[in-house]
Amino acid sequence: MSGNEGSDDSEKPVDKAYEHLVSRSNEFFDRNEHKEALEGYEDASKLDPRQGLAWYMKGMTLFKMGKYEEALLAFDMSSTLDINLVEPLLGKAYVFIKMFRFEDAIKILNEAFLKSVDYHTACLIGLCYVMMEKEEEAAMWFRKAFEKDRQATLDFFEEMYIELVLKDDNITTDEKVAVRASIDKIRKKFLS
Repeated sequence: MSGNEGSDDSEKPVDKAYEHLVSRSNEFFDRNEHKEALEGYEDASKLDPRQGLAWYMKGMTLFKMGKYEEALLAFDMSSTLDINLVEPLLGKAYVFIKMFRFEDAIKILNEAFLKSVDYHTACLIGLCYVMMEKEEEAAMWFRKAFEKDRQATLDFFEEMYIELVLKDDNITTDEKVAVRASIDKIRKKFLS
């Protein structure tokens, strides 16, 4: 292709700078250097406010920092900019789970499941139902996850239990034991 056919060369420097900022910020995020990551994502979203990725990652960073209300706003902005992205919906669901707003999480996760039928989303819905002590609904969603990928479902569910239940200081030891017992009961049903 020659000249400017089909492309706008004036956007290329912004795109490259945006990609560089997001990439550098992702490195900070991966090292749990959240303040630095947040600054980079904010700079990227100012540089190219039409891109949803920096907003999504800003939301994930705020989530990791425990700034849940701000994270929800960032996820909403990301969803507005790219309505096809499932990740901001999942991010919102994580926030709602940490805030014990399980019905809100389920509503968002159902929306995500309609966009992308996968075991991650089904597992998270199942976990919400376990936390709400609704084992039948939980089992239904775990069955859907198992149908997609059995081993990955077991692995992911264990990761989510550790991240969203076990590490949560707002959940009592007795509650953690009860959640674990429900999970084990459901797992046994599928593994036998």
